[in-house]
Amino acid sequence: MTQGRGWWCCGGGSKGSSSNHDGNGDMQRTRVSMFKKNYDHLPKDTYFGLYKEATRGNPNYFLTYGNGKSAARVQEHLRPNGAHRWHNYMKTPNEIKLEEAAILHYTYTKFSDLTSRRDRCGCKPTKEDVKRCFILEFDRLAFIIASTATGEEMRNWFREHVVWNDKDTNLKLLRKGVLTRIYAPMAIIHGLRESGIFTTAVTSAKARAKVKSSNTDLQNKESIHPNITKSSDDHLQASPFDFSHLCDLPTKPFQPFV
Repeated sequence: MTQGRGWWCCGGGSKGSSSNHDGNGDMQRTRVSMFKKNYDHLPKDTYFGLYKEATRGNPNYFLTYGNGKSAARVQEHLRPNGAHRWHNYMKTPNEIKLEEAAILHYTYTKFSDLTSRRDRCGCKPTKEDVKRCFILEFDRLAFIIASTATGEEMRNWFREHVVWNDKDTNLKLLRKGVLTRIYAPMAIIHGLRESGIFTTAVTSAKARAKVKSSNTDLQNKESIHPNITKSSDDHLQASPFDFSHLCDLPTKPFQPFV
């Protein structure tokens, strides 16, 4: 088994395009292009020398925690080892670092991700009480802000801690390799949305939610195989889905952001 250590998505504007931001804090994945590199992919002098500018007063190097995510090849006896690594019951994992691959993590891409924190639990908005509900320090701070601040104060906090709108700082960190631009996810999601696949998927999901089946076994199978449908003769059959047309999607140039 191999588990690769990749990049992690930097908070806010760096997980979204910092200068392509509407000011209200809503950064959908179709507008996400700037990411922060994992420290494993940076020279030590760069990482430590620019740490203060890269964290911008947040508790950790990345927006919510200090280390990055990892990916593993699916096989028997594999299980997660916490939120960042993998374990295999039968053998020791072979961990490798991949320069040519990136694992992207999206957090707090919308202002509503901040406001929704106050509905997560019944904790008091104090530094001690929030420890009962939130493990990550940034989530604790977000909950306190969302529970105590005014709407304008929340937006200012979101801009200061999540959104990257300082073009000079962005350009400096991009040149030093701390930040990087990756447009592929943006282009893919943009294409899926324009092709109508997203709309079809949402409509289909809502329709399925309204259908109540008395066959529990069939429901369990459909939850595992979402593309399995029932034919007129009550036999299960796979519904083919053709992705080849995505190759012919019209592509629009994405303007690089600084």
